[in-house]
Amino acid sequence: MRDPLCSESYLLETIEFDKEAIDENKKDIVELKDDMEKGIQRYPRDNQSIIYATFLHMFMYNTEILIAKYSLGSHPNEMIEDYLNGIEYLENVGEEKVWYIDLLWMLSLGILLEVDKQDLKRLACAIEKQKIEDALMDFLLKACDIGWNHNTSRYERKNPYAKTAEIIQMALHDKDKERASKRLQQYVEKEWIKGHNDLDWKNAHKKPGYVGLWSFEAAALAKILGLDDSALKDNNHYPYDLAHYKNGMTFDLSWYSEPKEEKVWEEETVVYGIPGNPELERIIPGRFHSFVNEIINDYKTLPDEEFWKKYNLREIWFDVKEYKEDNKAKNMLGTIIVFLLVEKEYILQLDYKEDLVDYIEDIDNYWPGKEVKLVSFELDNDQQYYAYVPKDAEAGSLYEVKVTEVEKIEEV
Repeated sequence: MRDPLCSESYLLETIEFDKEAIDENKKDIVELKDDMEKGIQRYPRDNQSIIYATFLHMFMYNTEILIAKYSLGSHPNEMIEDYLNGIEYLENVGEEKVWYIDLLWMLSLGILLEVDKQDLKRLACAIEKQKIEDALMDFLLKACDIGWNHNTSRYERKNPYAKTAEIIQMALHDKDKERASKRLQQYVEKEWIKGHNDLDWKNAHKKPGYVGLWSFEAAALAKILGLDDSALKDNNHYPYDLAHYKNGMTFDLSWYSEPKEEKVWEEETVVYGIPGNPELERIIPGRFHSFVNEIINDYKTLPDEEFWKKYNLREIWFDVKEYKEDNKAKNMLGTIIVFLLVEKEYILQLDYKEDLVDYIEDIDNYWPGKEVKLVSFELDNDQQYYAYVPKDAEAGSLYEVKVTEVEKIEEV
């Protein structure tokens, strides 16, 4: 067992369950393809899109198998076949949206397992189709020397992954690997779990379904940059043995130069105004107006299934049936906007057990030149949601979501 917080029997049961689910999914795909050849349509959703969604489910099951096997203590050699299966499933998801963290894990695992570069190229093609703008993925893919030419300074998930840029810069630009190694240690020990507070990773091991949490990208960076990760050898979230599993893969870092400072968002072209609900302009920064306008319009016009799929609500409602059930009364627009602005990193989400004072520095101010105050968004769950709004703004509400001012931040 690599993760003592896991249950060995549960890991074995999970692996077996996921394998059986994948086998059933494969049978379903065969039947759907047969229906397509015969011109048979049995479901409201077209056969091809069901096939894409089924491959996505297979990819998700397969990712859980990989993590569970690693947590269980399986030798890395035993994971390679599953890993290659994951690439195959990913290549066949069509336009289905794949969770960024799953893609990052897959890429990092490919580097740590040192799979063939041709297979990494297949993975890169699948990632490219997801149209993700992420500087960390760009760095990892370019370092693999497989012809990846994308380059962005943006992050799909800024917290915590933007912090990896400091590790890279210390190692390559400053040429101070000792300092970079210490920064890596800080990232894993202090920032990685904390950066996923919206997913409640801190308490994940206390809940059903826990198969382990591993910062594979941290180990991939240590491997690529040649960092001393010995201080993390016994860390419960750092895959130390994978970082040292093989030493035969070569990396190209000749292209690296100090990253240019990203243009601040105020310089970007934005469309201001929320005509459907102008009062929201008091609490939603102009940077997000176009996005919120699109959400409002889509919520009113798109069928539930299309809306759920477009905004990747799988992270909140795993099944579209669950979303439809909760959305029966059509009174969840504010809740959804809050969830989506958490993903945009305007709103900070915390578990109810978390202390705001420990995370206050993670809340960005998107109101340049204005005095701001902290507000909370009161949703019907056990999470906390915070953001800065102009000091003179009346909090009010965001549709059905009550917005209240937080007083005396230092005492929260």
